[in-house]
Amino acid sequence: MNDKLETELRSAIRTQAESVHPADRLGAIRARTQGGSAPARTSWWNRPWVLAAGTGLVAASVITAAVVVLDTSADAPVAGAERDVTVYEVDKVGSNWWLYPEQVTVVDADDPEVDAAVALEALKDNPGDVECELALDSPAVEIGADVVTIYAGSSAGNLDNYCITAKDHIDARLQQLAWTLRSAIGWESQVRVGRGQAVVADPAAISPILIDSPADGATVASPVTVRGTSDTFEANVVWEVRGDGTAKDGTTMGGTMGARAPFEFTVDLEPGTYTARAYAEDMETGGLFAEDTVTFTVE
Repeated sequence: MNDKLETELRSAIRTQAESVHPADRLGAIRARTQGGSAPARTSWWNRPWVLAAGTGLVAASVITAAVVVLDTSADAPVAGAERDVTVYEVDKVGSNWWLYPEQVTVVDADDPEVDAAVALEALKDNPGDVECELALDSPAVEIGADVVTIYAGSSAGNLDNYCITAKDHIDARLQQLAWTLRSAIGWESQVRVGRGQAVVADPAAISPILIDSPADGATVASPVTVRGTSDTFEANVVWEVRGDGTAKDGTTMGGTMGARAPFEFTVDLEPGTYTARAYAEDMETGGLFAEDTVTFTVE
């Protein structure tokens, strides 16, 4: 990145920082554990918050890749306007690493490099994403005809150089980058970290079970209908609701593997706080294959 471009980029970031204020996150991400007796993980779907870019964003410790493509359509967002994007967190369920979406609101810069950096900052700011220790020094974006590459400081290797603790799930980390920046920029491209292998966003990387509603932390009336999407073996989704001395469980149907479809279940609940969990077992190992949880209050 030449000096002129870097100066313009930092100026754009400062302009964004002056125009927005970050809102408090709506909850810390709970640790992923195995088995039904484990603490629940927060559902990350439809949880808006405003992300303000800061002057140190480009040099921050962030995940090291981006999908960067200009939107030249007539309906392209106006620079400075707020828009929703989806960032993707990596979490472990059983022996599998899955991506979970979290919706955020950002200020559109109408600049692909700034938009990419803002989305990466959202990932860096997530206090629950601790499986990978990232240390990215002054990233520079290189936009090519077929692939977008991020270089970090003087070491332009691959993700192994930056994500030392994630060697057992490097593929998931690369998918996290591809999906997050696809949403931020609004166009799919190959993603490459340094001289590493280029990848594109793969639907198979998304958690096979996602709860969409109620939102985590929501207050709802009984009966409560829990809705989501899934693609599991024979479309099976097992569910349970726990809280205030109440324990209810059952099964429902969603989509089969490779064909995601909606699922839902409804329960009558007394006033109180509850955690709903939807999950599927691994047919080969008998362990946990995929799950999602949400905590809510019944008024």
